[in-house]
Amino acid sequence: MPENRLYQLHADAVKTLELGPQFNWKLSFECAAEDLCKLEMTDVRADAEAWRSEAVPADFYFTHAQFYTDGVKHIINELKDKPTSNRALYSLIAQDHIRATGDNPIPSFLVLQCQIDNDVLYCTCYFRALEVSRFFKINLEEIRQTLVEIHIGVPRFSKVHLTIFAFRAYTDKNRSSLRRPKLETLHDDELLALLIDTADNPVRTLDSMLRELREAVTAVSAEKLESLKRILSYNRPQIKIPKELKKPLFIDKLEAAIAATTALAELRRKGSHGGAVDAATQTYQMALDALCAELNA
Repeated sequence: MPENRLYQLHADAVKTLELGPQFNWKLSFECAAEDLCKLEMTDVRADAEAWRSEAVPADFYFTHAQFYTDGVKHIINELKDKPTSNRALYSLIAQDHIRATGDNPIPSFLVLQCQIDNDVLYCTCYFRALEVSRFFKINLEEIRQTLVEIHIGVPRFSKVHLTIFAFRAYTDKNRSSLRRPKLETLHDDELLALLIDTADNPVRTLDSMLRELREAVTAVSAEKLESLKRILSYNRPQIKIPKELKKPLFIDKLEAAIAATTALAELRRKGSHGGAVDAATQTYQMALDALCAELNA
């Protein structure tokens, strides 16, 4: 991969959190506006583009553009008319999005604000929480794409000064990137079609989906595991499901996984991190590991 200062910025950001999470975390970066296109983070470009799309992909819970809608166009128009405006910003969230939502997925990226002073575009971003080891790289590319769009729309600055604030920044290499596991995107009839004898290797397919589900620890729900249990309980001659999925021990492990998922979801409604959540997350992942092991036994 060619040298790219954004990759180095990301690596430096991870190092700042080697001793643990930090409150009121801050990171700054400067570059020439003409270099924005050269700083593309190719390995996360498609992910960043998806987060900037108002159309929500099937495997996303939401996108950022779904919340800020025409916010980038607003910033461009505001800077054209009034470069020193204090309203050249987009906001992703309102109080109604926060109130009584428990631990349902909502954006951590809250605000992106810009202003032009002399020849410099100042851009400040604020996050309520920021996972730096994996997800922040996508955020950086997303911000870069937005800055490219702003520079095309308002080519009256030659330098960019970016500052990023996070109320709480942390690293967690096991934390999911807020993409829906495939199992969660399937309707019951679609799941059933993947599990019947005539499907293409249903045991391997289910194993893959369960392992993917194991990594989804940010937004957890037992709904699809309950659906799986219900489908496996069907007693209809025309529905033939592989015997590996009908084993009593597999059903026992499935029930244990449902219980662990329900417990983790309940804890996450009360808190996003801490010892109890960490322990429940480990129990959840161990239950899914045991389920996969029994499936392949």
